[in-house]
Amino acid sequence: MTTTKALPAIVCVVMLVGGLACKRNEPPGVPAVPTGPTYCFRDTTYTFKTVVNDPDGDSVSVRVRWTYSSVSGWSGWVASGETVLLTHYWLDAGTYHVSVQARDQRLNTSDWSDTLEVQVVTRYSPGMPHDIVGPARGGQDSSYTFSTSASHPDGITVAIRFAWGDGDTSDWSAFVTSGESVAMSHVWTAPDTYAVTAQARDTGGGRSLWTLPHTIVIRPPDTLRIWRLRLADSGSVMRSSPAIGPDGIIYVGSDSGLYAVNTDGAVEWYFPTGASVGASPAVAPANMIYFGSGNVVYALTHSQKLVWRYTTGGSVSSSPAIGADGTVYVGSSDDRLYAFNVDGTVKWSYLTGSNITSSPSIAADGTIYVGSYDDHIYALNPDGTLKWSYDVDDNINRASPCVGADGTVYCGADRNRSALSFYAFSPDGTLKWSYATGGDIRSSPAIASDGTIYVGSGDYSLYALNPDSTLKWCFRAGGRILYSSPAVCADGTIYFGSYDDFLYAVNSNGTLKWRYETEGNIYSSPSIGPDGTVYFTSNDGYLYALKGTSPLADSPWPKFHHDLRNTGRVGGGR
Repeated sequence: MTTTKALPAIVCVVMLVGGLACKRNEPPGVPAVPTGPTYCFRDTTYTFKTVVNDPDGDSVSVRVRWTYSSVSGWSGWVASGETVLLTHYWLDAGTYHVSVQARDQRLNTSDWSDTLEVQVVTRYSPGMPHDIVGPARGGQDSSYTFSTSASHPDGITVAIRFAWGDGDTSDWSAFVTSGESVAMSHVWTAPDTYAVTAQARDTGGGRSLWTLPHTIVIRPPDTLRIWRLRLADSGSVMRSSPAIGPDGIIYVGSDSGLYAVNTDGAVEWYFPTGASVGASPAVAPANMIYFGSGNVVYALTHSQKLVWRYTTGGSVSSSPAIGADGTVYVGSSDDRLYAFNVDGTVKWSYLTGSNITSSPSIAADGTIYVGSYDDHIYALNPDGTLKWSYDVDDNINRASPCVGADGTVYCGADRNRSALSFYAFSPDGTLKWSYATGGDIRSSPAIASDGTIYVGSGDYSLYALNPDSTLKWCFRAGGRILYSSPAVCADGTIYFGSYDDFLYAVNSNGTLKWRYETEGNIYSSPSIGPDGTVYFTSNDGYLYALKGTSPLADSPWPKFHHDLRNTGRVGGGR
C-alpha cells in the first residue's frame, strides 16, 4: 500500500478578483453498493466491483469489510468515477455482508456503503449423470443420438459432455438447469463395440465422475437389408407373420391394426383396429383378408373395405385358417374354435376346456387340428364334430400343428408338467412318437422336401428331426426360439427368429449361413416371397425385407400356416 503524506485539510486558491480565499476539501462520496456474485463457494476467489465519485475530482482509494471482523487494507489510487475491482475468498461457509469505504488523497474518508449479502457454501460437485439413454446397436457411418441429465446438490446449472469410446470426446454443452436433459449425436466410422460415457461440470468448474458405460455395437454396412418399414414403436410386441397375397401385397399386423405393404416397402393402406393384431392374417384366393384383433375377427377386401366383423367372447390370438370351401376357422380365448361362412355368419363353434391361442391347421381330408390350454390337441370334422383328442399333459400355447405328406400331425407344447414337448400323431389320433426338447415349444414346425421336421424351442435350439423321431442335428441360437416358426426354402436354407434379436439363416446341414441383427426380439415367423425375399417383423417395431437366395420349398409344410397366404391348409398353395 502506498503511503501519501497528509496535506492540510484547508487549501488556498487565488481568486480572480485579486484576493485570497480558502476552500474546504470535501471527502469522497459514499461508494456504490458492491456488485458481484451473491452465491459463492468457500476457498474460491471471486471478483466484486464498486465505483466512488469524489466531489473534488481527487483520486480515491477503497477498502472492503468482507466480514464483521475482517477489513482489507486500502487499495491503490484510482481516478474518481473509475470502477474498482475487488477480489476475495472466504475460508468458512456462512452469510456475509460486504461493504466498501473510500478515502481521497487528503485522507478524508467516506461513510461505509450499503452492504451486498453474499452466501458462501461448501463446494459440491455435480452428481454423476444419470444412465445414458440411446441405441444399443447401430450401423457404421450413421448418426446416433444419446441423452442424459445431471443434478447438482446446490441446484445450480450444469454442462454435460460425452466420451464416445473411439477416442473422441464432445465439447461441453451449454449450461442447463440442474436435472435437465442434454442430447448429443455421434457417428462411428468403424464397426466395433463402443462404451459411451458422460460427465457433468458446474459453473465453478466442479466436475462429476464419469458415468458407467452405455454400450453400442456398431455393425458394418448392411448388405442384406432391402428395406425396412416402421409399423410400431420400439418395444412393441410384434408376433404377426406376414402373409403375401396373390397380387404380391404383404399383409402384416401391428400393435394397432393391419398394414398392406408393397414389395418396395411403401404402405398401400392401413386398417386401424384400436388393438393389437397379435396373430397372422390369412388371405383367401380371391384376396379376402381375415385376421383377429382384440376380441374381433375381421374380413376385409384387398382394397381395405370391411366385409364383416364378428365379436367373440375373448381375445383372438389365433391365426385364421381357410378351408377349401372358403370356411374360416379361428380360435378365441373364450375357449372356442369358430367356423365362419364366407358371409361372416357362424357355421359352428366347438367348445374346448380352455383358451385357444393355437392356430388351426387343415389336413387334405378337411380335418381341422388345433391345440388348447386344456392340454389337448383336437381333431375336428368339417361339420364341427369331434374326431379325436389327445391329452399331452401340458398347455398347447400358440403352437400350431402342421401336417406331413402321409397325414402325420406334428405339434409342440409347453413342458411345465411333462418332460416331453413335441408330438407326432397318426391321422386316427394314435401317438406315433414324442420327443423331449429342453424347453417349451410355442412355434410351429416346418417340413422340408426330404421329410425333415424343423422346430424351434425355448431352450435356444432349432431341432432337425427325422420322420422316425431321431435327431438329425441341433443348432443353438443366442436366445429362445419360442414363437418364431422356421421357414424352409427351395435351396434348403432355414430361416427363423430368436429372442436374441437375430434372424438366422441356417444351411440344411445345420451350419450357420448368416444371421441378421435387429433391435428387438423376433417373435414373428418369416415369410418368403416368390423372389426369395425374406419378410418378418421385429419387436423394434419394423417390418424387414432381406435378400434371400430362393423361394419357398415345394414341401408338405414349408412354413408357418403352410403357404405364403397363411391359409393353414394342405393344398393351400405355396
